[in-house]
Amino acid sequence: MDAVSRRQTLAMLGLGAALPMLAACQPDGDSGPGQSSTPEESEDASSPGDPEGVVASRTVVTEGGSIEVAILPVVRADNRCVLTLDLVATSLPEGGDAVPARRFSGDATLAGRPVVMEDWAAVRLVDPEGARIRLPASAQNGSLASRASVAFQEVPETGARLQLVYAAPETGIEQLGLLLPGWYVPGIPVIDGEVPQVPPPPDAEPLEAAEMLGMAEVIPVLPLEGYTRQLDGGVGVIESVEKVEIQLAGDVLFDSSSAELRPEAGEILDAAAANIAGYEEGAVDIVGHTDDVGPSAENLSLSQARAESVARALSTRIDPSLYALKKHGLGESSPVAPNTSDANRQLNRRVTLTLTSQKIQQTEVDASGDVPPFDDGILGDGTEADAREGFEREDGGVSYRITAPSMLRVDGLLVLTVTAQRSGGPADAAQTQPVDLGAGVYSYRGENTGYSSTFAGFAPRLLLGSTAIYPLDYLLGDSAIEGSTEWRNATDTATSDRAADGDILQFTALYRDQPGVASLIVEQPSVLGTVPFRLNDVVVEDA
Repeated sequence: MDAVSRRQTLAMLGLGAALPMLAACQPDGDSGPGQSSTPEESEDASSPGDPEGVVASRTVVTEGGSIEVAILPVVRADNRCVLTLDLVATSLPEGGDAVPARRFSGDATLAGRPVVMEDWAAVRLVDPEGARIRLPASAQNGSLASRASVAFQEVPETGARLQLVYAAPETGIEQLGLLLPGWYVPGIPVIDGEVPQVPPPPDAEPLEAAEMLGMAEVIPVLPLEGYTRQLDGGVGVIESVEKVEIQLAGDVLFDSSSAELRPEAGEILDAAAANIAGYEEGAVDIVGHTDDVGPSAENLSLSQARAESVARALSTRIDPSLYALKKHGLGESSPVAPNTSDANRQLNRRVTLTLTSQKIQQTEVDASGDVPPFDDGILGDGTEADAREGFEREDGGVSYRITAPSMLRVDGLLVLTVTAQRSGGPADAAQTQPVDLGAGVYSYRGENTGYSSTFAGFAPRLLLGSTAIYPLDYLLGDSAIEGSTEWRNATDTATSDRAADGDILQFTALYRDQPGVASLIVEQPSVLGTVPFRLNDVVVEDA
């Protein structure tokens, strides 16, 4: 289909307002199979107050084709808001008549479907400074409050319009960030106005904007949490707007079966106290944990004694009148990893400090210490490379070059984009081996986290000295697995995808900013279910 006929079709669908941006991005002539696609971005703030005006555009390369996404302003509707996207397939997978939009799927609700992601739910809004994430709203039964001009989660050359409902931002917030597959788009205007129209799919009854808004009964606004860990066995820190959790490695603090602090524990406790001092006054819950070696009653007593020792040491480093110290032990009852190996049992021997407070300053990550040697995995198939040059990953006759040219500092976040450019292999996308940058089967959140590792998405860690920085994440809710909770990452929900020959896939993850840092290492560590990689010297640039 040529550009003229595509514009005519979109106009008949009622999507004419998006045409200036979309037409500018159309290639000359045919946009069918075989045409190379590269992720592109453009901004158009010429009419930010117009609900039908396009404010930004991104190309999502996926499933052997590409989708042009035109982004309209977020429109307030009382305590809700509506995001409108106009999508057009600008190149098609070999033999296809539309581009599947699998990478737009995500988890916005756990209602009745614990292991099934919802269509389009990977489209999420992020508050400035990265404090909170807004998920698409849904009805109590888990159906998203949305409407689209297509019946299925695929995008044809004739185009489609999609609308999703979210919680409206607080008064004074005039822009939000947008997470799309492969992209973080800052500065989407939040305006007052009429919600744009969406034509119904063929043979379907129209859904009015008021009806769509009325479907929104569960409207998630969730705090984003960060996690850092010293890889030399010292301190791990989980932080959010409301609380900070500090994990202290038990083997560094104590000798085996002892509750007496070792001399070298002083530095670890100094670092923990410095983290706590970055917050307003509040209660500090000190909890001791053990592995499952030995009688459970003895483990419980040991964990309680260790919590008491840490509390006494902290009372000399922070003011107990400002930070009330509460201490208890859980023994072996709350492991962060299965007690099936020495390494896992070491993780479970720990003391956690949880401060409930309001964060008032960013505690700097310790950049000292040596970067640990790269672990290329049990099979020795991992790869370490310079971030700009990257490395080749080949499977089934299909090769992808993996690179990370830079990271962007924007909205109080670090935005990582890893690219994978395909070369060679069969033309038919359905037969093409995908590239997979999966996170494996382990979650730092621990054992009782349901399907969190299964749906971790694209989630490499950053290395700064001997400190690892993990992607921002959020608590989605209680798991279908009794006694467990579900966590999701502020990253791409998909870890794998296919591209046509020459096309470039993108995968994106969000992290807490590290002020003053000029470069970082990106690493998918060696864990079960993934092929490890490390990209060195990723340059951090201001957006």
